[in-house]
Amino acid sequence: MSKAIIEQSGQKKKRGISMKPDTTNLLAVTERLQHEGIPYALGGSGLLHSLGLTAAVRDWDIMTDAPKEQVMKALENLTVQEARSGDYPFGSKYKLVVQSENPQVEILGSFSIHSDKGLCQLPAVPVSLWQGIHVGSPEVWYVAYALMNRKDKSDLLLHYLKEKEANKEILQRLVNEPLPDELIEVISSL
Repeated sequence: MSKAIIEQSGQKKKRGISMKPDTTNLLAVTERLQHEGIPYALGGSGLLHSLGLTAAVRDWDIMTDAPKEQVMKALENLTVQEARSGDYPFGSKYKLVVQSENPQVEILGSFSIHSDKGLCQLPAVPVSLWQGIHVGSPEVWYVAYALMNRKDKSDLLLHYLKEKEANKEILQRLVNEPLPDELIEVISSL
């Protein structure tokens, strides 16, 4: 596959990753969730992008703890497909794919990841706004990326959290999850 960046629909693309991400589909989803009063938080590479830590967004990950039926009703005028929430170590209750064009929007219901000690519930905690979109907790996504063994992304967020003041309340919630001892040690030091 060529490493060249090509122009596609006015957006720069490299290997299916949007270098200047289009937020049209994301806004369509978040506006409907907000209208219906459904709490959500942007996570994943979208969170990294909103913090200025990456220019590339492969997809938009939206976390919510709302029941799937409530989310489906809010998005009834959009094309929504239910997908597998992933193989181990993922343990989310559901995954919905909205607007499958890049970057697609993925809704993760009760986002969870297994550790060697049990299922870690990763809360959909909005902590800021970016372009009118509720952005999730960098602390939660540091833990998520560490549990997924995505060292490059977890290192980015760890560096960010060391430079900024980490949210102690969110860290305490995370320490109460069945995390590996070394991860508890790291987040306890923030």
